[in-house]
Amino acid sequence: MKRVFLLLLTALTLSGCNLLNDDPVKQVEVTFSFSLPQSGSMTKATAAEVYESFYNSFIRTGDLLPNPYTLTIDTNDGVHIATISGEWSKNKPVMLSTGTYHVTGSSKGNVTYNDYYHRAPLVFDEDIVITEHTSSIMLHAIYDCFLLLFDADGKTYFRWSADGTTRDGVSGDVNKAGNYYYIFAQGFTGAGYVNWHYGSNESGIAMGQFNFEKGRYYYFNDLAGSFEIPMMQPGSI
Repeated sequence: MKRVFLLLLTALTLSGCNLLNDDPVKQVEVTFSFSLPQSGSMTKATAAEVYESFYNSFIRTGDLLPNPYTLTIDTNDGVHIATISGEWSKNKPVMLSTGTYHVTGSSKGNVTYNDYYHRAPLVFDEDIVITEHTSSIMLHAIYDCFLLLFDADGKTYFRWSADGTTRDGVSGDVNKAGNYYYIFAQGFTGAGYVNWHYGSNESGIAMGQFNFEKGRYYYFNDLAGSFEIPMMQPGSI
């Protein structure tokens, strides 16, 4: 799959802006955006076609990526320069002196009471170089979650509990996109449980038996009654 670049322009609010006043070099206006690694950084395996379709329809388009973000900019020797927060969809550059910086931060939306996200949370951690010719910086996004993917065919009821407790739920308690139910999660506070109805028949699966890892997708195979676990693939950023 081709590398995907999402040019999502920023709305920036600065705090703590001591922008290297002892630096005689120039200050420049810089706009931040981000790119996802090849294949969206979620690895592919036996359910590659399913994930690729889901990725192209809902992640590559940006529909299931978060809009709010916060970035921290420090010098390489640990001096805090600025904290930036805003929304990727709005464009407002920030003034930075030329030099080398270390950028950390995150981009995520609201988490539900069941500890899953409607959009995939992302994190950033890298060095950047600002020259007098720099006008934009594209950060490399890392998934701060794993993806659970379920085919919606025949499922008239679907619910998810991160801590294993029983809750009433209806279709829509778990996110649905196209013909798939999906869960972006970072972990479990307890056993975790997913259950669903095929007409009047209820089925389910306990999450505690799986060691889910961030940066991977897991597609549930209804026929096998288990998750298809992808092998780790080399990253490309």
